[in-house]
Amino acid sequence: MSQHATELCLLLVDDVYGELTSRVFSALICYGRLSIAGLLHYTGLTPRQVKHGLAVLIQQHLALWYTLSENAATYYEANWTSAYALLRSGKFVRIVEERLGSFAGGIVSNMLLSGHASTGDLAQAYNILPRTDSGAALNVSTVHTNGHMSNGDSKSHTADSFHSSLHTLLDRGFLLSVHESYFRSDADNRSEADKLVRRLKHFDDGELKADQKHELAEAIEERLLDWKLGSDGGGDTFTVTAFEKPVKSRKRKWKGEPDMADAAGKRRRSDAQNIKVVTPSIEDEGSPSSHDTGATLRVNYDKFAVVARNEKLVELVEERVGEAASRVYAEVLRHLEMKIKFCNPSKGEEDGLSGETNFELGAKVSTTEIASAMENLDDLAGGIGLADPSMINLDTIIHPKKRRRRLDKNGSKLDGETSATEEEEEEEDDDDDDDLDPEQQNGDITDVDNDSDEVNGDDEYKSEIKVEKDGDQKQQPPTTISSLSDPQACLFLTRQNLFLLAEHPYNFLTFSRRTNSTSESWTVDFPALARQLRLIELENIITTRYGVEALRIIRILQEKGKLDEKAIATFALMAQKTMRSILTTMHEAGHLDLQEIPRDNARQPARTIFLWFFDPERCRQKVLEETYKAMARCMQRAKAEREAVQSIIDKASRTDVVGKEDELLGLDERTALGTWREKEERLLGEICRLDDLVAVLRDF
Repeated sequence: MSQHATELCLLLVDDVYGELTSRVFSALICYGRLSIAGLLHYTGLTPRQVKHGLAVLIQQHLALWYTLSENAATYYEANWTSAYALLRSGKFVRIVEERLGSFAGGIVSNMLLSGHASTGDLAQAYNILPRTDSGAALNVSTVHTNGHMSNGDSKSHTADSFHSSLHTLLDRGFLLSVHESYFRSDADNRSEADKLVRRLKHFDDGELKADQKHELAEAIEERLLDWKLGSDGGGDTFTVTAFEKPVKSRKRKWKGEPDMADAAGKRRRSDAQNIKVVTPSIEDEGSPSSHDTGATLRVNYDKFAVVARNEKLVELVEERVGEAASRVYAEVLRHLEMKIKFCNPSKGEEDGLSGETNFELGAKVSTTEIASAMENLDDLAGGIGLADPSMINLDTIIHPKKRRRRLDKNGSKLDGETSATEEEEEEEDDDDDDDLDPEQQNGDITDVDNDSDEVNGDDEYKSEIKVEKDGDQKQQPPTTISSLSDPQACLFLTRQNLFLLAEHPYNFLTFSRRTNSTSESWTVDFPALARQLRLIELENIITTRYGVEALRIIRILQEKGKLDEKAIATFALMAQKTMRSILTTMHEAGHLDLQEIPRDNARQPARTIFLWFFDPERCRQKVLEETYKAMARCMQRAKAEREAVQSIIDKASRTDVVGKEDELLGLDERTALGTWREKEERLLGEICRLDDLVAVLRDF
């Protein structure tokens, strides 16, 4: 973990949870895994204080713990990703409120404040279930954030609204059931999975054969995926106490509460991939006796990264393609969003797959599903031009690994002459299954006309758009859009925009042909688009700092690879003196790298070749580190500005002064308070913008 990221996380924990918790977190993040004895040594706190700090950190998922054996000591380590997520709490609540309403946003807000909570405690906090003798872990009427109600109001809500909102949050993936593996590091989870699989498979601890090693590796990955999705391997929820091994509960049951062993068999809610989680049934009309209150829930940070990535992709489509295409693309991503729980492929994508595997077998959405959700046909028609069926080639927009030679009934090629490269690819695919006959395929698909005399999206041009029917049956001459019914026109226009996105150089969509069992569908290569987003951000930063000439050099190095100064000057059409100053400036900033290749063992500069090259990954790490540093400095500045007027802030926050500032505060105090609020707003706004950059460079 970098120095400035550590500094930023410490500032966030100290600002939210206070000095005691931040001192324990500081020891963990600076010194690594520590036991209680180590924490006592490095923090200088008493055992009671250390345990209080650890309780808060573990409850908020800011600290991970692991016990090797029953009698061994427990070791703790900092979870810096959860600490950084404290910065995004407001964004999480905003996203949920925009999609599911203010009440669901209030539930997420309370879950963020509590770290994790059982459904029973959450229901009791909203006055849905009668309170137990031990009380509830949450209290909506008393939980505050900066002096305000965390859920926006103190009204009592019906059981149906509460259960409906909770069910929707779980179904959408914004909440997930807590598993014991969430409190362990990745290395500890892999170690536990290895021991468990070896015991179940009856593998010896010694050397394994090649096939046994392969079987062991697959079983471990499958077990880790089950744990990540909240399952214990058999599809059932695994709920544990967060701070120690599961023990028999001594809490007294309220009258009519079912036995947990009997209730466990009734936990049947599908969570994205048929993961069983404990959720109250909406159909039970709020009957307390029918609700299993033992499920422990937490906020799924990765799901919000998926939403942020989709929003960024929609903005990119609107900028590079158009508003109409961005509306269609937003609908595609909305359908796929329901099926994707994790954003970063390294953390696991849909079906737990990553990279190319996830792209081939990932979630898809059909054309009819997208068209059924589209409205306002005028906007869709205004974004595309005249289509010519003879100009479309589906082989250019489907995934390369799924391209097959198209044959007619007699075995002749449908697509005219092929190049030597295409013939070689076809020879390699001779052993594959043949594709469908032309009668079973989509037929001719209309595409955007390349007529340069017409303006794309013009009103007169829009009325000329033609429709080509699927199949090889002879049809009457194509009709205009105005002669079609609304469903047909919507399907046609949606399809045209989808093909427009698929043919874009960025490959926003990938097309899958219709088969006997499936309709035509679309999928998104998220890893490739995430790389493109990162590259765009890096190019924007380089252009802002060093100018357009620097961007030209970067793109040449990306395309050509390693080049010397003479070759760069030739390709960039720049004077070597001007180019050399730009190269030196970017090299000093760490955005360009230089490789020295000596011609002999003397390694004299005159006998050495200097090659310049651009490493996007190293540049990304450098910019990310600079962003962490800028965010930490903004937080420190905001803290210093607040301390300068702390006495005035304390006075203005008194209950007898709130609402009467003009009467009870002097002119100088009001001026100082207004100046501080303006500065804080600017600093926090800058932090939010920098966080958007971090999301693109790190999370997508």
